[in-house]
Amino acid sequence: MKLQVALDLLTVEDALDLAGKVADHVDIIELGTPLIKAAGLAAVTAIKDAHPDKIVFADMKTMDAGELEADIAFKAGADLVSVLGTADDSTIAGAVKAAKAHNKGIVVDLIGVADKVSRARESRALGAKFVEFHAGLDEQAQPGYNLRTLLNAGEEARVPFSVAGGVNKATIEAVQTAGADVAVAGSAIYSAADPELAAKELKAAIK
Repeated sequence: MKLQVALDLLTVEDALDLAGKVADHVDIIELGTPLIKAAGLAAVTAIKDAHPDKIVFADMKTMDAGELEADIAFKAGADLVSVLGTADDSTIAGAVKAAKAHNKGIVVDLIGVADKVSRARESRALGAKFVEFHAGLDEQAQPGYNLRTLLNAGEEARVPFSVAGGVNKATIEAVQTAGADVAVAGSAIYSAADPELAAKELKAAIK
């Protein structure tokens, strides 16, 4: 299982600083949607230039114009680009077309999707490299939120998948047991007193 760090920051400088601290312990560096909106795709280029050996994930959360948005992200240096599972099939297919042209990958983010299992299978059939079972920050803040719901859906879907939404030292073993290909850690790393140590401990917890 790979470890992905989500750089949910707002400046290129802060993103480069955090990436520099944790890169040795992660496989995928994700530029969060707020960072891309605040700093533009130049942030993607900066991270890829600084860490060319890492998989760089542009969390575009594309909802329309899939081929166009994926193409500009790939040209900026992204290896993976996200498209929302709530988007039309043609949007996902367009993004996949761009990915094939660049020999890169599309991740379909299932945030906000009611039937995550069915949409995961449909997304994979449309050409997604993997799907992300994702609960956003707002959903995680709701009473009764439980990561187990995402893990159960991932196990049932039987497609390559990542999990984002409460991955930390206490839960990462369950994420791996569920069969996830990628564990996505955000605040467990960037909010830690020592982000490098947090990333190192998460990586060490992966069997």
